Amino acid sequence: AKVEREVLKKLPWARNLKPARLGVLLAMAFQMGVNGLLGFKNTLKMIEAGEYDKAAGGMLNSKWARQTPARAERLATQMRTGEWV
Repeated sequence: AKVEREVLKKLPWARNLKPARLGVLLAMAFQMGVNGLLGFKNTLKMIEAGEYDKAAGGMLNSKWARQTPARAERLATQMRTGEWV
């Protein structure tokens, strides 16, 4: 709940996302911290703009994805589809 409050405070537009897409942001924030999530500036802009395929690509083209490839692939799929994986 604390992470969700922090994410929504920093990214108020995230309230409008489908629950599965918000879940991606929360999972990333839980893993890396909210500041780590906020480092994905371009990806977050794409998510806010509704460009979910591009955002998923941005997620996969990161140090985070190289460090946790299975999780990154799963969360990128969830971002693309808007469905829980």
